[in-house]
Amino acid sequence: MYFMNSLPQVVYGNPALIPKYKFSLGLPGSSVFVLYANSGFNYDDVISKSSGTVSADLPKLYSRLQNKNYITNAVQADVFRLSFKLNPRIYFTFNITGKFYNRLMIPKDLTGLAINGTVPFIDGTATLSPKVESVGYIESAWGASYAVNKDLVVGARVKLLKGFANATTESSALNVSLNSDYSITAAADLDSKTSGTHNFTQTGFDFSKSWNDYLTNNGYAFDIGATYRFFDRLTVGASLVDIGRITWSNDTYGYSLDKTKATYTFQGIDLNKVLQGDNNYIDAEVDTVKNRFNLTEKKIGSYSTPLPGKVYLSGNYEIRRNFTVGALFFGEFFRERFSPSVTTSVNKHFGRRFSGSLSYTITNNSYNNIGTGLALNGAHFQFYIVGDNLLGAPLALATSGNLNPYLNNSKFFTFRLGLNIVAQWDSPQERQPFSRKKRKKSTANISEGKK
Repeated sequence: MYFMNSLPQVVYGNPALIPKYKFSLGLPGSSVFVLYANSGFNYDDVISKSSGTVSADLPKLYSRLQNKNYITNAVQADVFRLSFKLNPRIYFTFNITGKFYNRLMIPKDLTGLAINGTVPFIDGTATLSPKVESVGYIESAWGASYAVNKDLVVGARVKLLKGFANATTESSALNVSLNSDYSITAAADLDSKTSGTHNFTQTGFDFSKSWNDYLTNNGYAFDIGATYRFFDRLTVGASLVDIGRITWSNDTYGYSLDKTKATYTFQGIDLNKVLQGDNNYIDAEVDTVKNRFNLTEKKIGSYSTPLPGKVYLSGNYEIRRNFTVGALFFGEFFRERFSPSVTTSVNKHFGRRFSGSLSYTITNNSYNNIGTGLALNGAHFQFYIVGDNLLGAPLALATSGNLNPYLNNSKFFTFRLGLNIVAQWDSPQERQPFSRKKRKKSTANISEGKK
């Protein structure tokens, strides 16, 4: 979507970008975005096919996994959006958007222990602790872009955030060491926090009477960006998006393990005690484990978490009028992980009525992501669909008659669909006020010379 400048939503990637339409309006639910990303595996990595029979292939799955495997889901929906061009230099935007983001980290060792047992970990340590980050909030954002001169445009957006739910893992460790004498030592540590979720586990909780409490988690964020045009045809851009935090104060609970106590060495079962009928032996061992790995839940004070921040670096070259090629580097930084991707695209305006884009993206150890974007522009309405790894679906239907090949090989997917109310397509002359001034000045100088 980044290079489809007929869409008002391009400002979500860089606040300095100025869309083609001078005015646009988005009503509740008129723009929806969905993302799925899996850095570890797809469906074909889990199964094997032989003689028409499909079976789970767990060793194959294990061989495909990274040391840390991240499964990310995100959903966004605009509640309201307004943008308009005040004059040739200034473009204003405002939006209210609901956002949800969830990321689960699964360590390779956790899967390996289930698949291969303990033998591969003898005289070693297996890291088994997953981590989860989940955040839901409503964003109200005010933005503007300003054309400093004919080449440089700068932009920024300020965001007020209202968080409604969160789960975060500050620290998590579950390490299992296996010794050559086959004794097993487990050591754990956990510090996690939640906001807005504990209430729903309580009998008698009535959300209709407490919904306003879910608007007391306040936060802020900002976007900043710029574009610069070289040689009339080449434009480069850079932006930082969603740089901010939310402070959580509603229904906050902490869950922890005491790492000084949460350790236990299992030496095996004493068969003599079992054969002698010591009925309390097994129960005592189980109680020991429960006491040492006792998960503590308690009401806590407020805490804050960062948003998943994003960086965009772009280059866009105009081959001829309304036909461009672009390259985009995108990175998401959140907690301990930086997730990069690279996209190339070809973009074309077919007059004012139709815009199209074709893209290729490398991300999340995935290399089969062919995307597309289409925008149909009516007199006052614009319908669009755009996303990464979208073309795989119709290609699978054309070649096999079903979506299975596409679904089985997908590790990454984005999808944005919407309807905009639009007006006043910006002409090239109106978009270049500085050039017009220079031409008038040059004409005046020529006239003076003739005199």
